[in-house]
Amino acid sequence: MKIRYAKENETDSIIEMWNYCFNDGQSFVDYYFNNKYKRGNTVVLDEGDEIVSSLQLNQYKIKLNNKIYDTSYVVGVSTFPQVRGRGYMKNIMKFSLKELYKKGQLVSILMPIDYRLYRKYGYEHCYDQLEYNLDIEDLRRFKLKGKLHKVEKKHIGDLVEINNLFLKNVNGNVIRDDSYYENIIKEIKSEDGHMYIYEEDGYQGYITYFLNGENMFVRDLFYKNVDALKSMLKFIYNHNTQCKKVTISAPINDKIRFILDNPKTCDIKIKPFMMGRVVNLKGYLESLYIESNKKIDANLYIEDEFISENSGVFNISLKNNKIKVNKVEENHDVMFNINTITQLAFSYIDTEEALILNDIDKTSTKENVIELFKTIFIKKDNYINEYI
Repeated sequence: MKIRYAKENETDSIIEMWNYCFNDGQSFVDYYFNNKYKRGNTVVLDEGDEIVSSLQLNQYKIKLNNKIYDTSYVVGVSTFPQVRGRGYMKNIMKFSLKELYKKGQLVSILMPIDYRLYRKYGYEHCYDQLEYNLDIEDLRRFKLKGKLHKVEKKHIGDLVEINNLFLKNVNGNVIRDDSYYENIIKEIKSEDGHMYIYEEDGYQGYITYFLNGENMFVRDLFYKNVDALKSMLKFIYNHNTQCKKVTISAPINDKIRFILDNPKTCDIKIKPFMMGRVVNLKGYLESLYIESNKKIDANLYIEDEFISENSGVFNISLKNNKIKVNKVEENHDVMFNINTITQLAFSYIDTEEALILNDIDKTSTKENVIELFKTIFIKKDNYINEYI
């Protein structure tokens, strides 16, 4: 057994494994391996010169707590059936995490098919979405004020502008630049999806959707103002002869539910979406700028089975808006595993929730620990909507 990066002549074997493990159409597979796949980001496990397990570390930039980080999005985790159950996934994940640490990446993301598979590797739930499931007739009353145009390359600058305004109040989102939208237009097309941009005194919103029989799935519905939102909801309704139901994915702080005639007749739920992981605890915490002039410190014991540099007792001190982290041979004030620290670092949970989830009595926890953590870790609305 050998774990390494893929070679140039191994793409066909990796495609074969992808096709066996995932139910993607040929058009999408062609798009992915022509546009997203890079052998330098592909980790494989070979057994007797045969590739039997692989994953990809797709590169993104995410904006997390007002800082931009290079991050690896773990996708395509796959193993041929004849070698499943031998612990190969554990080995390939351990190799990949160590590689991310060596490359200087501080955080990573992963969309799980099953949360139980990845929690043991230190990944933890960090992102939700709102999911609206509506009868399309619920959108009848809205009015379409402007015009919608099928998205073309010339619209990319406007898509970036709409995105930046729409997501200005969320945390942890992917940086969507011109290159991103050039790719996403191809991706949506490969899945027989559609993208339209809304125009009314300039471009004010856009919608990405798929028609699946009698159901429309709206992947993105981004808007600058409520008139753009209402107009695009009417655009959705205008598919009423094709679709009876519509499912809309949206950020947790989205406003659609406030303008529906009768939200009680709609199925509105929180959908778990993405996991995150702190790859380098010291590097991540020391990268933060903290809006506080407090001077405070505490000793934190961390357990990380896969990245030894994250394990041990760390003195975390705050001074002059910056954090310093040093490994120490001292007693600890509180103990968390890397999963809890990840949820705090991604601003998905707050200090009190971290204590409750770890069955730690707040009243017996030192005041400096509570104060330090509440100052560093501020809960926010996280949002991400990338699939590969």
